[in-house]
Amino acid sequence: MDVNELLEGESLTGRQAAIIFFTFLAIILVAAFFLILFSDFFRGLF
Repeated sequence: MDVNELLEGESLTGRQAAIIFFTFLAIILVAAFFLILFSDFFRGLF
């Protein structure tokens, strides 16, 4: 499956859509966690 087909979402099943959604959500949560974790470190930097 090519990226363009994936982004158009026409041939996307509900399961694939759910996997993409939860993967995206997990990436955002991990990024937020690291920002919170290193916020003191960044505060000391500037």
